[in-house]
Order: sequence, then structure tokens, then C-alpha cells
Amino acid sequence: MSVPVIRAGEPHTIRTRGITLLRSGHKEIRRLKRANHTPSIHGNKVWNSSFLIMDHLTRNKLDADDHLLDIGCGWGPLSIFTAKRFRCRVTAVDADADVFPYLDLHAQINKVDITTEQLRFEKLSTARLKDVTVMAGADICFWDELTPVLYNLIRRALRAGVKQIIIADPGRSPFYALAEKCEQGGLNSRVVERRSKTPKNLCADLLIIDN
Repeated sequence: MSVPVIRAGEPHTIRTRGITLLRSGHKEIRRLKRANHTPSIHGNKVWNSSFLIMDHLTRNKLDADDHLLDIGCGWGPLSIFTAKRFRCRVTAVDADADVFPYLDLHAQINKVDITTEQLRFEKLSTARLKDVTVMAGADICFWDELTPVLYNLIRRALRAGVKQIIIADPGRSPFYALAEKCEQGGLNSRVVERRSKTPKNLCADLLIIDN
């Protein structure tokens, strides 16, 4: 399949932080929807909290031999940014296989290679996490039942030796419940507020856990 040519200033595009992303109204996104790629777990657009994780990673640079695991990757903006900016290994994981055509499209447009895996959070074992440097996820703690699931995943990641875990959210109650569980569990965690004016006014909290 030929790589779509996305021109500067083209309607329904986002150009920020060195990458190009497509909005849901873009013709290439509509083409995928017509092909019956319909994500069912909220993977239906670029979610904003990923931009605040990008800014955090820019301040805390990854090396080329690092490995970022993007959990609940959706269309993959965080994966695309990390692979392009730091040229490190990136694996994008999502429970919904229908997000991957959108991620693959963005990878082609931005000329990066991303490894993808369809897995639920519960299936990310300690053994699977052993070579991961940073595990990150944006807008992934949106249901109450996800709070204990993500907490257990965080504990497994720390046992596996993951150096840092970053979860970003605009302020949903399950996210704050997760942050509280991390604090009560004695993890080296903190919540920091991040803001940005690009690609529009954004605000999110980052739960950061260091190993």
C-alpha cells in the first residue's frame, strides 16, 4: 500500500512536536472506517493526554537503546513521537485490534517502525515486561474496574525492572483512585500537573512511578 502524502496545513491534520497526526475527519481515517475498522474501546481519535507525556519524555530524554511500552496505545501518537524523536524501540499494546490500522497509518506517514501487540493489561506478564525501560499510557484509566487492573500491572512492571511508569489523565476519578492506591502501596509515586498550549490548550495530571 502506498504511503499517503500529507501536505502542510491540510484539513483535519495536527502537526506538533515533530509529528503529523490525523483527526477523525481526515479522508484517510474515513477510508479506514469504511473498511470496517471500528475500534470498540474508545480508540476512536487522538486523545489529548498523550501530548503531555510527550512533553515529559522531552524533558527526561530516552536513549536509542531504551524500550518504551505504550499501553492502551490507541492510534499511537505517543508511540509515533517516541520512535521518531528518540529513535528507540517502541512497542504499542492495545486490547482492541481495530486500532492498529490507524496506528500503522500514522507510522507510515511519520516514517517510523512500531511493534504492535494485541493484549489486555492483565496479559502483560512480569516476564513480558523485563526488557522495558519506560511504560506509559495516556487516557487509559477511564473505568472504575481498570483501577485495580492497572495497579497490579504497575506492580508487575516494577518487579520486572521497568525504570519509570507514566499514566496521564485529564482528571477522571478512577485515575485518582489509582494514584491513591500507589501512594498507599508505598510506591515511589507522585502526581504532577502538566499544561500545554499546543496543539491547543491542554491540561492533564501525570502519575509518575519511579523504580
